[in-house]
Amino acid sequence: MDRIRELLYELVQIPGPSGFEGRVGERIRELIQPSVDRVEFDGIGNLLAEQTGPEDAPVLMLMAHMDEISMVVTGVNGGRVAFDYVGTINPVVAVGQPVRILSEDGDIPGVVSAPIVHLNESMSDLWIDVGLDGSSILPGDPICFDTVPRWLDGGQTVLAAKAVDDRSGCSALIELAGRLKNESISARVVYAFTVQEEVFARGAQHAAKNLKPDWAIAVDNGFAAPPGADHGDALQLGEGPIIRRFETIKPQRGTHIAFYDQELVRALRRCADKLKLPYQVDARFNLYTDAAGVALANLDAKCASVSTPRRYAHSAIEVAHLGGINHTVDLLQTFVLDSWSL
Repeated sequence: MDRIRELLYELVQIPGPSGFEGRVGERIRELIQPSVDRVEFDGIGNLLAEQTGPEDAPVLMLMAHMDEISMVVTGVNGGRVAFDYVGTINPVVAVGQPVRILSEDGDIPGVVSAPIVHLNESMSDLWIDVGLDGSSILPGDPICFDTVPRWLDGGQTVLAAKAVDDRSGCSALIELAGRLKNESISARVVYAFTVQEEVFARGAQHAAKNLKPDWAIAVDNGFAAPPGADHGDALQLGEGPIIRRFETIKPQRGTHIAFYDQELVRALRRCADKLKLPYQVDARFNLYTDAAGVALANLDAKCASVSTPRRYAHSAIEVAHLGGINHTVDLLQTFVLDSWSL
């Protein structure tokens, strides 16, 4: 897991708000280029890295999104910056957190205010403090959390950091590409590092329309149970991947329902059984991955979603276990090498 440890720890520190994923994409391009035959950015900003298969081979698109939950500047008054949320963030998790504003003149540090009990302030009073001068900040500038990643165990297997969603998936695909570099693959494998997943999987929809994949698997995150708890609908941290059969594009109970391809789901389960990996078959409302975006944009694509368990979704400190990510890579490696007779 050493390679995954290095990849994840580096990638979570690179800012990549939705719509501004360029820095993440450039670094991933450098990391994956030695393992693939071709790599390029498309018009919306997705990074597409390809391992070319036989002529007329079916296309397998493996997706992980580069963007992280973020905010946007809506107004500036001196050192007081008004903001709002991009995607789904519970305002509670933003209180008092360090942030980074990506202005045109450079990155600007700030901190989200904390409501003062003595002044009867509430959550509706939140703003970002950038000190005395915010003159270089403009409405529309993106904002991301700026927390410092930290290992929660001596073996450096449990990481607490921002952007685990979905730099864990990005790390998994980079590692997978390296493992498959010198293998004989009967498919054209496209590693799609997508943009704007947090705002209705726009990058995945764009890639699906252009690439027209035969099969598409999103590699993302799922809910892990809190420490010491046994939640029936969540895996323990560090256990095997979550293979999801059903998702919805939000809000609430969904404006788009995705029933994933059952043949593909069964193939993934067979691979997990072959490896003796623990896994959970999941169905989830009010949650989606890039697979739902592909299912919406290309009805011919056979889609599925594979997620690694992590705690504290969409917060400034998400917690992941490297073992769960490594299990996901093992599963996908076996699928690509052994199961392309679907």
